[in-house]
Amino acid sequence: MSEKALSGLRVVDLANNIAGSYCAKMFADFGADVIKVEPPGQGNPLRNKAPYQKDEKDPEKSGSFFYLNTNKKSITLDITNEKGAEVFKDLVKNVDVVIEDFEPGKMKEWGLSYETLKELNSKLVMTSITWFGQDGPYRDFKANNFTAYGLGGAKYVMRPTRWPDTRPAVLGGSQAEYTAGLIAYIATLSALISPKVEGTWIDISVMEAVSSTLTGIMADYSYLGLSRRTLPWAIHGFPTQENYPCKDGYVNLTPGIGGTQAIADLIEKPEERENPLLVKAGARVKEPEKFEALVLPWLKEHTKWEITEKAQKLRLAFAPILSPGELPDDPQIKAREFFVKVAHPKMGEVTYPGAPAKLSETPFKEGGAPLLGEHNKEVLGSIGYSEEDLKEFQEKGII
Repeated sequence: MSEKALSGLRVVDLANNIAGSYCAKMFADFGADVIKVEPPGQGNPLRNKAPYQKDEKDPEKSGSFFYLNTNKKSITLDITNEKGAEVFKDLVKNVDVVIEDFEPGKMKEWGLSYETLKELNSKLVMTSITWFGQDGPYRDFKANNFTAYGLGGAKYVMRPTRWPDTRPAVLGGSQAEYTAGLIAYIATLSALISPKVEGTWIDISVMEAVSSTLTGIMADYSYLGLSRRTLPWAIHGFPTQENYPCKDGYVNLTPGIGGTQAIADLIEKPEERENPLLVKAGARVKEPEKFEALVLPWLKEHTKWEITEKAQKLRLAFAPILSPGELPDDPQIKAREFFVKVAHPKMGEVTYPGAPAKLSETPFKEGGAPLLGEHNKEVLGSIGYSEEDLKEFQEKGII
């Protein structure tokens, strides 16, 4: 087995939500020893999050939990219990990172603040991920992915270029949380490799993670005083927020290197090369209906891949809009072996997204998610607790 990039690192994952779990997943998938600490009984809340295999609700068959917890170990431990907190402190003495996403102040309430844990392990990096950070007027607000998107500024511009007065939409999935998880991963790695710091507490706000991605939008406001209602590149003359229908689905239309005049060749109307709709940026935004009338008849007669292949030859950056069901069979995805298959004792063979980055010498680790409490004996035994201790803890509901 090849040495992994993060082999030797030990991480404790207390996260209940997507951002913290994804941050810890990145550590696990690149080789760190990650211990998922779950409440006794039903386990981590993500075990009760759909989808479930064959739509059969089972905490061991949650697709959400599986994906976010690959290559981790699982122990059950009630850290809100005095004895459970004591066991947790013993665990922290020999780890590099703790990742948690409880409401601000909860870890301190349980006697597990960063200051307390650092006394036990001076090199500890603790990463706390909350919706709005550890302080500020929103600190105790209740929130979710959509809340963070709205307050972070990203939702405001999520509307079609041609209909800027419509209600803001939002990206599908939980992109605010995944963004925060990636930023937390980068920040935690930065702290670990820093030669200047021995131990640190990292405060991640999901709202700020979203706002950190608003580069062009915030520049427009800072430099020009403009608060865009749509994504800023629309003003450069192409209705990029329109997804155009074709014979078998939808395609993205953006000019790319070929330039918009090449669209005339694409739709087999070379006489339209000097049409103002293709020559002048403002004309397309001002009269999008006329642009659609020009291109839609041809698009609707061709499949998305026929359009894409011809457009790419003309150096137009057109591409299909793929559904999740089409992704695993996409030739680019298959050629790079992005999706991987692993065995799971309750779910059988599972296909899931693989490495988001390919490291030539220290490859991504392929593995499944743990069963609830699967590693209690291994992990707790390694810090000095006997089988008799574990039996007592179980009887008292500590594990």
